[in-house]
Amino acid sequence: MDNFNQAEERMLIEVTNNFEVKLDDGSLWSVTPEHMPTVCTWTPTATIKIREVDPNSPWPYELSNTEEGVSVRASRII
Repeated sequence: MDNFNQAEERMLIEVTNNFEVKLDDGSLWSVTPEHMPTVCTWTPTATIKIREVDPNSPWPYELSNTEEGVSVRASRII
């Protein structure tokens, strides 16, 4: 994602035991500790919108589960 505030859609592959979100493009995302309970409810194949919201934050991205209507803050691991 190169453009600030531009959303990209991906499919959720899994939420790991470490509460990391793995998407269909191979990317892996760490979510804020307070959002870990939220991502535990996410199911594989859900559509996730990725949007950069604050490039100066340790959690610069927002991952939105479009099927559940919830968003979490995250940082990209790989």
